Amino acid sequence: MIDLTNAKRVGIIGGGIVGWLAAITLARVFGSDVDVTVIEAPAVFPLGLGEGGSPNLIDTLCRNDLDLDVFIGEAGANYKHGVLYDNWLGRGVPDRYYHLFGGRGIPGLEYRVNGFFPRLSARIAMGQDLHTCIPGFKAIARNASQQEIDELVATGESGLYLSYHFDDADFERYLKRVGLARGVTSYAAKECWIRLDDRGHVCALQLQGEQFKVDFAVDASGLARMGLGSAFKPGWRSFASVLPTDRAITFDLQPKESSLRSLTRSTAMTAGWTWEVPLNRTTSAGCVFSSRHADDSMVMAEVQHRFGYGVQRKHELSFDQGYFETVWVNNLVALGTATGFVEPLGAALAAHTFEQLRNLERTLTNGGGIVPAHAIEAFNSANAKSWTGVRDFLRLHYDSKRNDTPFWRDLSEADLPKSYAELRACFQKRTPRHIDIEPYVGSGWQSLFHQIDWISVAAPLGVVPAAAARAELSQLPLEWQCEDHPDLLEGAMSTIRPRSGWVH
Repeated sequence: MIDLTNAKRVGIIGGGIVGWLAAITLARVFGSDVDVTVIEAPAVFPLGLGEGGSPNLIDTLCRNDLDLDVFIGEAGANYKHGVLYDNWLGRGVPDRYYHLFGGRGIPGLEYRVNGFFPRLSARIAMGQDLHTCIPGFKAIARNASQQEIDELVATGESGLYLSYHFDDADFERYLKRVGLARGVTSYAAKECWIRLDDRGHVCALQLQGEQFKVDFAVDASGLARMGLGSAFKPGWRSFASVLPTDRAITFDLQPKESSLRSLTRSTAMTAGWTWEVPLNRTTSAGCVFSSRHADDSMVMAEVQHRFGYGVQRKHELSFDQGYFETVWVNNLVALGTATGFVEPLGAALAAHTFEQLRNLERTLTNGGGIVPAHAIEAFNSANAKSWTGVRDFLRLHYDSKRNDTPFWRDLSEADLPKSYAELRACFQKRTPRHIDIEPYVGSGWQSLFHQIDWISVAAPLGVVPAAAARAELSQLPLEWQCEDHPDLLEGAMSTIRPRSGWVH
């Protein structure tokens, strides 16, 4: 048990987006009687590669009383409605599919029977695109302004769920200004160490020549991992055998008027993929790849050939995808890249970090500052389940028919993790269901990727074949094809004979 009811100081190792969000959150949770101090260290790595937010970004901002209009101006933000995937299908010709954030007003989600969506299954059965059932896609395709999008969303019929692209440096500066205005203090330090007492609790943060006593500590030091990783050395679960990319190079692109500015673009390459995040003043981009299949010069040559002009590198990073098995130990909790790392596919790292922070707040608040050991164990267990869900969802993106390069051939022949292999076997017979993703959440945590997210990726890649959707539709009750819903399946049922069983 930890008792923080008489806490005097909370120490946060590392600034950045994660550190300052944690500071703002904990200053609100603990109140003005507790000093929240951020130790800003230059070794901090940003929230994640790229600057495309996740669907739970807006909830994070609103929960911390951060005005969205101010955020847009301060962080150079614009809307993000999802991801456009180019060249992932391996058909030998340019191809694309969309994973859009779905919200209210989607006709395909008006009906759910036995855990699946008949209209979406009908589209899959007939080989139709899924994104066209979202009414707001037309606005996305014509690059509608944010004001137009606001008006469309206000109708409740757009089918769009909003997130944001943002400039990570501007976002951090904005969060720091807010934090300082709300009473958070900060110190700059090249390095920071934690000191433990006889119980193994953090009692102080040690800087060069100065020491801060703390009652609770947060490790937001990114890949430097100055707190949890250095002091407690928890077990590491690597994703290297499942997600083979291990290196990234970032760069800026010349903005293109024709680009869809409300979508992140992810393009499959010879040994990995590139991302493009349209910002207000530029396009932030980068490439993630496997160093076993290509080196930096090969990747940059391919990037420059793709874009047709010279591209200047900004940052380079080698990484091991995976996570620490334990992230909350006694009175120290780690957040963000201090706990694990995955490539920026689908903004999964951002989504996971925001969910970590939400559940840290929930645990401290619901316990009144007194947290039993089993609640900490539950946090660690749910965190691990969530990381597993991230791993499996990202692996789904690589489950295409491509085998045109050594990288893609090795992926097609690699062993799958048991949990994903089981799901894939199910998806060969039916579309993804809610029960498939329930094992990835626990102890009050929320799923990062929902049923529609899995369908939006699995169907275009062929992981859910048309035959599986037709078999699913054959289980519909007869009344769904008759007078109650005569246009529900738009002719997809013409060759399907309903069967009995599994319908009640």
